Amino acid sequence: MMCGIVRISPFFLFGGLLLLLGTLAAPENASSRGDDVTGAWTVEQVVASLKEERELAVPFEEATHSSLLSAPLIVRGILRFTPPSRLEKEVLEPYHERYVVEGDLVTVESERKRIKKSISLGDYPGLRGFVEAFRAGFTGDAVQLKQVYETALDGNLEQWTLRLRPRDPAGRSMVEDIVLSGSEGRISSIVIHAADGDRSVMTLRRGAAK
Repeated sequence: MMCGIVRISPFFLFGGLLLLLGTLAAPENASSRGDDVTGAWTVEQVVASLKEERELAVPFEEATHSSLLSAPLIVRGILRFTPPSRLEKEVLEPYHERYVVEGDLVTVESERKRIKKSISLGDYPGLRGFVEAFRAGFTGDAVQLKQVYETALDGNLEQWTLRLRPRDPAGRSMVEDIVLSGSEGRISSIVIHAADGDRSVMTLRRGAAK
Protein backbone atom coordinates (compact mmCIF):
# COMPACT_ATOMS: atom_id res chain seq x y z
CA MET A 1 0.00 0.00 0.00
CA MET A 2 2.87 2.34 0.72
CA CYS A 3 4.06 1.93 -2.85
CA GLY A 4 0.71 3.18 -4.08
CA ILE A 5 1.21 6.45 -2.24
CA VAL A 6 4.69 6.95 -3.62
CA ARG A 7 3.43 6.12 -7.12
CA ILE A 8 1.06 9.09 -7.22
CA SER A 9 3.13 11.50 -5.17
CA PRO A 10 5.42 12.84 -7.94
CA PHE A 11 2.49 14.30 -9.89
CA PHE A 12 1.04 15.74 -6.69
CA LEU A 13 4.21 17.15 -5.21
CA PHE A 14 5.74 18.59 -8.35
CA GLY A 15 2.65 19.93 -10.03
CA GLY A 16 1.10 21.20 -6.84
CA LEU A 17 4.19 22.85 -5.48
CA LEU A 18 5.04 24.51 -8.78
CA LEU A 19 1.57 25.93 -9.24
CA LEU A 20 1.47 27.22 -5.70
CA LEU A 21 4.97 28.57 -6.17
CA GLY A 22 3.87 31.16 -8.64
CA THR A 23 1.15 30.50 -11.14
CA LEU A 24 -0.83 33.52 -10.08
CA ALA A 25 2.06 35.74 -9.11
CA ALA A 26 1.16 39.34 -9.83
CA PRO A 27 3.77 41.15 -11.95
CA GLU A 28 4.96 44.49 -10.58
CA ASN A 29 6.98 46.29 -13.22
CA ALA A 30 9.55 45.57 -15.91
CA SER A 31 12.45 46.83 -13.80
CA SER A 32 12.02 44.00 -11.27
CA ARG A 33 12.60 41.43 -14.04
CA GLY A 34 14.82 43.31 -16.44
CA ASP A 35 13.93 46.31 -18.61
CA ASP A 36 14.28 44.47 -21.93
CA VAL A 37 11.09 42.41 -22.19
CA THR A 38 12.17 40.98 -25.54
CA GLY A 39 15.67 39.96 -24.45
CA ALA A 40 16.86 36.69 -22.95
CA TRP A 41 15.59 35.90 -19.47
CA THR A 42 17.53 34.04 -16.80
CA VAL A 43 16.55 31.29 -14.38
CA GLU A 44 17.24 33.72 -11.53
CA GLN A 45 14.75 36.20 -12.99
CA VAL A 46 12.11 33.51 -13.46
CA VAL A 47 12.44 32.30 -9.87
CA ALA A 48 12.42 35.86 -8.54
CA SER A 49 9.20 36.61 -10.42
CA LEU A 50 7.49 33.42 -9.22
CA LYS A 51 8.06 34.17 -5.54
CA GLU A 52 6.08 37.41 -5.64
CA GLU A 53 2.46 37.92 -4.64
CA ARG A 54 0.27 34.88 -5.14
CA GLU A 55 -3.24 33.73 -4.38
CA LEU A 56 -3.65 31.20 -1.61
CA ALA A 57 -6.00 29.01 -3.66
CA VAL A 58 -5.56 28.02 -7.31
CA PRO A 59 -8.11 26.06 -9.42
CA PHE A 60 -6.45 23.44 -11.63
CA GLU A 61 -7.12 20.82 -14.28
CA GLU A 62 -4.76 17.88 -14.64
CA ALA A 63 -4.61 15.23 -17.37
CA THR A 64 -2.62 12.08 -16.64
CA HIS A 65 -1.50 9.94 -19.59
CA SER A 66 -0.51 6.36 -18.76
CA SER A 67 0.00 3.08 -20.57
CA LEU A 68 -2.38 1.57 -18.01
CA LEU A 69 -5.22 3.87 -19.13
CA SER A 70 -7.23 3.63 -22.34
CA ALA A 71 -7.78 7.40 -22.22
CA PRO A 72 -6.23 10.28 -20.26
CA LEU A 73 -7.50 10.64 -16.71
CA ILE A 74 -8.70 14.22 -16.21
CA VAL A 75 -9.26 15.62 -12.74
CA ARG A 76 -10.15 19.09 -11.48
CA GLY A 77 -9.73 20.64 -8.09
CA ILE A 78 -8.02 23.28 -6.00
CA LEU A 79 -4.47 23.75 -4.78
CA ARG A 80 -4.07 25.63 -1.49
CA PHE A 81 -1.12 27.14 0.33
CA THR A 82 -1.29 28.01 4.02
CA PRO A 83 1.76 29.97 5.20
CA PRO A 84 4.38 29.16 6.12
CA SER A 85 4.65 25.67 4.60
CA ARG A 86 1.33 23.78 4.35
CA LEU A 87 0.50 22.65 0.81
CA GLU A 88 -2.77 20.96 -0.11
CA LYS A 89 -4.18 19.47 -3.30
CA GLU A 90 -7.89 18.65 -3.26
CA VAL A 91 -9.36 16.76 -6.20
CA LEU A 92 -13.07 17.56 -6.57
CA GLU A 93 -13.97 15.97 -9.92
CA PRO A 94 -14.65 13.21 -10.94
CA TYR A 95 -13.95 11.88 -7.43
CA HIS A 96 -12.71 13.28 -4.15
CA GLU A 97 -9.13 12.96 -2.97
CA ARG A 98 -6.97 15.12 -0.75
CA TYR A 99 -3.21 15.34 -0.39
CA VAL A 100 -1.39 17.48 2.17
CA VAL A 101 2.29 18.28 2.64
CA GLU A 102 3.01 19.83 6.03
CA GLY A 103 6.57 19.93 7.25
CA ASP A 104 8.06 16.52 6.49
CA LEU A 105 4.71 14.74 6.56
CA VAL A 106 2.67 13.81 3.46
CA THR A 107 -0.94 12.75 4.10
CA VAL A 108 -3.15 11.09 1.49
CA GLU A 109 -6.93 10.71 1.81
CA SER A 110 -8.91 8.94 -0.92
CA GLU A 111 -12.56 7.93 -0.82
CA ARG A 112 -12.34 5.77 -3.94
CA LYS A 113 -9.27 3.89 -2.64
CA ARG A 114 -10.59 3.89 0.93
CA ILE A 115 -7.30 4.99 2.39
CA LYS A 116 -5.99 7.64 4.75
CA LYS A 117 -2.27 7.33 5.27
CA SER A 118 0.75 9.44 6.05
CA ILE A 119 4.38 9.04 5.08
CA SER A 120 7.51 10.90 6.15
CA LEU A 121 9.62 12.64 3.53
CA GLY A 122 12.59 11.53 5.60
CA ASP A 123 11.96 7.99 4.37
CA TYR A 124 12.01 9.11 0.72
CA PRO A 125 15.15 11.17 -0.03
CA GLY A 126 14.12 11.83 -3.63
CA LEU A 127 10.83 13.41 -2.64
CA ARG A 128 12.40 15.33 0.22
CA GLY A 129 14.95 16.88 -2.13
CA PHE A 130 12.20 18.14 -4.43
CA VAL A 131 10.18 19.61 -1.57
CA GLU A 132 13.19 21.41 -0.13
CA ALA A 133 14.02 22.84 -3.56
CA PHE A 134 10.52 24.17 -4.10
CA ARG A 135 10.37 25.63 -0.62
CA ALA A 136 13.56 27.47 -1.49
CA GLY A 137 11.72 28.76 -4.53
CA PHE A 138 9.29 30.60 -2.27
CA THR A 139 12.22 32.78 -1.23
CA GLY A 140 13.55 33.15 -4.76
CA ASP A 141 16.57 30.94 -4.10
CA ALA A 142 17.62 29.93 -7.63
CA VAL A 143 20.90 28.55 -6.27
CA GLN A 144 19.07 25.87 -4.27
CA LEU A 145 16.86 25.04 -7.25
CA LYS A 146 19.93 24.53 -9.44
CA GLN A 147 21.50 22.28 -6.81
CA VAL A 148 18.57 19.87 -7.17
CA TYR A 149 17.86 20.29 -10.91
CA GLU A 150 19.69 20.74 -14.15
CA THR A 151 17.94 23.78 -15.64
CA ALA A 152 17.41 24.84 -19.26
CA LEU A 153 15.54 28.06 -20.01
CA ASP A 154 14.27 29.27 -23.39
CA GLY A 155 12.43 32.48 -24.26
CA ASN A 156 12.03 35.85 -22.61
CA LEU A 157 9.85 37.72 -20.14
CA GLU A 158 6.78 37.54 -22.35
CA GLN A 159 7.02 33.80 -23.14
CA TRP A 160 9.40 31.33 -21.52
CA THR A 161 9.89 27.59 -21.01
CA LEU A 162 11.91 26.16 -18.15
CA ARG A 163 13.01 22.52 -18.14
CA LEU A 164 14.06 20.88 -14.88
CA ARG A 165 15.91 17.55 -14.74
CA PRO A 166 16.67 15.96 -11.34
CA ARG A 167 20.38 15.69 -10.55
CA ASP A 168 19.98 13.06 -7.84
CA PRO A 169 19.51 9.40 -8.89
CA ALA A 170 16.62 9.06 -6.42
CA GLY A 171 14.85 11.92 -8.15
CA ARG A 172 15.57 10.56 -11.63
CA SER A 173 14.09 7.21 -10.61
CA MET A 174 10.72 8.99 -10.29
CA VAL A 175 10.79 11.88 -12.77
CA GLU A 176 12.59 12.30 -16.09
CA ASP A 177 11.91 16.00 -16.34
CA ILE A 178 9.46 18.81 -15.58
CA VAL A 179 8.67 21.43 -18.22
CA LEU A 180 7.15 24.73 -17.13
CA SER A 181 5.75 27.24 -19.62
CA GLY A 182 4.67 30.73 -18.71
CA SER A 183 4.72 34.46 -19.14
CA GLU A 184 6.29 36.89 -16.66
CA GLY A 185 5.53 35.55 -13.16
CA ARG A 186 2.73 33.25 -14.26
CA ILE A 187 3.02 29.56 -15.05
CA SER A 188 0.51 28.56 -17.72
CA SER A 189 1.26 24.83 -17.87
CA ILE A 190 3.36 22.14 -16.22
CA VAL A 191 4.24 18.91 -18.00
CA ILE A 192 5.73 16.15 -15.85
CA HIS A 193 7.39 13.18 -17.54
CA ALA A 194 7.65 10.27 -15.11
CA ALA A 195 10.53 7.81 -15.34
CA ASP A 196 8.14 4.99 -16.25
CA GLY A 197 6.81 6.85 -19.31
CA ASP A 198 3.66 8.30 -17.76
CA ARG A 199 2.96 11.99 -18.34
CA SER A 200 0.94 14.59 -16.47
CA VAL A 201 -0.20 17.95 -17.88
CA MET A 202 -1.48 20.49 -15.37
CA THR A 203 -3.08 23.80 -16.33
CA LEU A 204 -4.97 26.52 -14.51
CA ARG A 205 -8.70 26.97 -14.56
CA ARG A 206 -9.06 30.72 -14.43
CA GLY A 207 -11.69 31.89 -12.00
CA ALA A 208 -12.29 32.29 -8.30
CA ALA A 209 -11.19 29.46 -6.08
CA LYS A 210 -12.99 28.68 -2.84
